[in-house]
Amino acid sequence: MKMFSEAIRRYGFWLFDALRGGQVRKNLLDLEKKLQGKIDTSPDDLRKLLKHAVHTTEFYGKFKNYSSLADFPVIKKSLVKEKYDQFISSAYKNKRLHKVLTSGSTGERFVMLQDNPKRKRVIAELIYFLEQCGFQLGYRHVYARVWFKDNQKTKLEQMTHNTIMFDCSSLSDGSLQQLYQILRKEHSIKCLTGYATSLAAIAYYFDQQDYTPDMFSIDVVISGAERLDANAKTLLKKVFGCTVVSRYANNENGFLAQQPNDGDHFILNTAHYYFETLRLDADEPADDGEPARLVLTDFYNYAMPLIRYDTEDIVIAGMPQEQGKYSGKKVLTEISGRKADIIYDTRGKKISPHFVALKFRPYDRLPRFQFIQESLKDFTLKLEGVRGLYDDNDFHDTIRQLVGRDAVVKIDHVDKIQHHSSGKFRTIICNYQPDPGDDRT
Repeated sequence: MKMFSEAIRRYGFWLFDALRGGQVRKNLLDLEKKLQGKIDTSPDDLRKLLKHAVHTTEFYGKFKNYSSLADFPVIKKSLVKEKYDQFISSAYKNKRLHKVLTSGSTGERFVMLQDNPKRKRVIAELIYFLEQCGFQLGYRHVYARVWFKDNQKTKLEQMTHNTIMFDCSSLSDGSLQQLYQILRKEHSIKCLTGYATSLAAIAYYFDQQDYTPDMFSIDVVISGAERLDANAKTLLKKVFGCTVVSRYANNENGFLAQQPNDGDHFILNTAHYYFETLRLDADEPADDGEPARLVLTDFYNYAMPLIRYDTEDIVIAGMPQEQGKYSGKKVLTEISGRKADIIYDTRGKKISPHFVALKFRPYDRLPRFQFIQESLKDFTLKLEGVRGLYDDNDFHDTIRQLVGRDAVVKIDHVDKIQHHSSGKFRTIICNYQPDPGDDRT
């Protein structure tokens, strides 16, 4: 009966799409062909987008004499927010547009406008990447995140999407035990999805309770928006005995990349976006293996074009070691945080979040930590759930190896570390602001 219910939802979705012109289906087939290398229209897609932007938006109008993409400036969310109306295409100002509210996890919250064809492509992205990890439309699934007024699903949406909303505002033992009861009771639940920090808390709690795969019917665990920590990924595989993947996306654009089922790198969505990896302090191409900013150009949002948009995420690009249909294509080997997460050693030199993560990976029983730089030489490390498991002196040594032997380190054991109101969590916080004239950075 449950499988019949899933099939009804799946066929119902595609019937509704067909009655409205079949745009999602067409975009899904187009996306599949492009990502599998059967066709490549990206040069033409980029040319059309740039031409549209310079002729219909105030901001890009001053770049009409461009000769290449490099002639356009790299922009950030703060600039789009400041000059909001200048990014809206005059061709769409009187049309009905889809509004997407960005999470504001970095403090820059605004409404992104998407035209209907762009919205259809985002839906196609969702379906494609879900199918890549074995999830089919209509599957019963639990979505674990912080739910509030702006993102709450109606009862009709929950029923239509076959979603169980699990609120992660409080990841107490009682709350996680409630999730266990849901997953244990409903064997029709095939997928667990949520933010990486929520899934990590679930993984550590379930492992501590010695829960095993035979207790559940989960086929896939999907970490949305953020990269799942390697230790948490290992524990989720142990607890549920299924595929575990991280998806990389943002609200203003869509689905940017996803891990394959058998790897830890990220396959970029080059069908819908042109990606650049630029140095942390200059708008110049970064080398493979070097921490870099991920900058993208969205081929298909004509209502509010974003050209060379700095996601402010720090990544490392390279070539996958695994062979297969994606071999020979550049991928992201690391998604390690945001530029705002950069800290400084005691001499004032920048340290990428990637290197902080590497230092803490050996602590495989650490559910969650938060590393705060208070000043040039003062640091606070908040630890959750490991009192007595590790020697605090070991944490002192780890941090001093990272930032300098003269660092002043405070270890703070807490019951719970606060997360952002959006449900996302900042592992690294830098409250230190270097002198703008200091050339050590």
